[in-house]
Amino acid sequence: MRSALTWQPAQLCSARFAGLADLIERVVVANDWPSCAQLNDWFGDEFAVADVRMVTADKMRAALGADGCLDPLSLYEVRISDTGDVPTRERNLHDLLNALMWAAFPQSKRALTQRLAGMQRVRAAGQSKLPVARTRPHDRLALVDEGGVIAPRGEAGAWIFGHAILEHAYAGIMDVRGAVIELDIDPAHRALAPQAVRRAIDVALARVVADDALMAAAMVAGAGQFIDDAYLARCPR
Repeated sequence: MRSALTWQPAQLCSARFAGLADLIERVVVANDWPSCAQLNDWFGDEFAVADVRMVTADKMRAALGADGCLDPLSLYEVRISDTGDVPTRERNLHDLLNALMWAAFPQSKRALTQRLAGMQRVRAAGQSKLPVARTRPHDRLALVDEGGVIAPRGEAGAWIFGHAILEHAYAGIMDVRGAVIELDIDPAHRALAPQAVRRAIDVALARVVADDALMAAAMVAGAGQFIDDAYLARCPR
């Protein structure tokens, strides 16, 4: 999906984004696409949990170092892991939604990025270009980052984690499947406000993505969950 050049904050206020309502209400006050400085101001406390900040940047491309091999810092996840800078394109819906997910699930996004950074370092070592093939754990984590859906065991609801799913929801093009991750959440959190439940999910998911075996066990096998408005209605209000 392409970047959205027209700022339409009402699109973010639909029921499809109910689980992020407390974060989105900080964004929709903007008269135009928010800058990285604004995002860092609005979500400074949440970003601080992951020790990250949004920085304006074009789409990153792998580059060679002085030795003729790939420079690890030119790789997206490595840059975030090593510097805390999250490259963010201007007026770009995908990257804005990614920033929202960093605010919503900072510990999980940090843990996921660190894992992906380690995998990218291995792929890039001594290479002049990234190999096409990726390991199954790498594919699994990348899929979760873009298309993850969190389903707490014993709960009827679900939480969207993958920002690519939210991009489809924004556009009203609900032809996407999500990778479902089942998590065990302390039952005591079920009576709490959605933000508190989200924080509990963040802690649990961060622990799972840090371990390949836990991640493999938590992901529901199969073609994935079809995401439509009926499914999104299960998400927290």
